[in-house]
Amino acid sequence: MPHEPGAPGVPASAGAPLGSPPPEERRGALKVLVAIGGLAYAGALAAPAASFLTGPAAGAAGAAGGRERWVRVGKLDELPPGEPRRLKVIGEERDAFTVAKDQMLGAIWVIREGEKVRAMSASCPHLGCGIELNDDKKSFNCPCHASRFALSGAPETGPSPRAMDALATRVVDGWLEVDFRRYRDGTAELQEIAG
Repeated sequence: MPHEPGAPGVPASAGAPLGSPPPEERRGALKVLVAIGGLAYAGALAAPAASFLTGPAAGAAGAAGGRERWVRVGKLDELPPGEPRRLKVIGEERDAFTVAKDQMLGAIWVIREGEKVRAMSASCPHLGCGIELNDDKKSFNCPCHASRFALSGAPETGPSPRAMDALATRVVDGWLEVDFRRYRDGTAELQEIAG
């Protein structure tokens, strides 16, 4: 009668093919392989999570640390000097998987001062409502909660926690371009948000 492996008095490796390692060694090797696979999987999940939590890479350009996003908004010679103009910002909208062209990204107020142009976001820093030019054309107003801003963007009255958000501009071949950014509403300091 053949002896069963693992029976009393019979070694566990008695039924194993000749030359194969004992079962304890095979189990140890399997545990090591499972641990290495688990660490690789955890690393694959941790890398994107870390980049999401840390935000834009250190050393990236821009006032708030994000990448520059220059968008052409209009011709310089079509802007009358000293008169505030509201312009649409139309450009590419990107997410993790797609790029959509010719999307409405937002609106800005621009004021031409000679060959230079000042630009400010048309989104109120209080809660993000659209800022309008008052009838006197000497100040801006947020119709949602009555914040009022000077033409410089400085807050005059109302609950806005900061001035209108200034945006960098440049003129390239007669076209006005703006470094378009969005900032978190309701905070006194500028905190850029993705997008």
